[in-house]
Amino acid sequence: MPIGHVLIRVAKADFAPTVQFYTSALKTLGLNVLPGFPEGMVGFGTAGPEFVLLSSDKPGYAHVAFQAADTKAVDAFHSASLSAGAKDNGAPGIRAGIHPQYYAAFIHDPVGNNIEAGTLTSA
Repeated sequence: MPIGHVLIRVAKADFAPTVQFYTSALKTLGLNVLPGFPEGMVGFGTAGPEFVLLSSDKPGYAHVAFQAADTKAVDAFHSASLSAGAKDNGAPGIRAGIHPQYYAAFIHDPVGNNIEAGTLTSA
């Protein structure tokens, strides 16, 4: 089942750098900044918002998994995320404990969220 959208609350002081981070990292997965959001919100997606950041006085932490097109996209996501300031939380590779063909990478974004990009590989 695909995700409709995910919203993460980000502390106001961290909002601008977090938007910059996700703009770089999510571009590798085909998600771009979408127009038309009110001030204090930024939506990413293709045709509609799939991932939304909200500037907030009450930030929280989340785990979000993005479906990547292939292993190259997972690798690109991991690399772009680290270059944009993320901390490694699991280099790209097969995650047999999740599924024998699941290839994924994990990072902690600049505010501590656990973010994953993954795809099923062919046998």
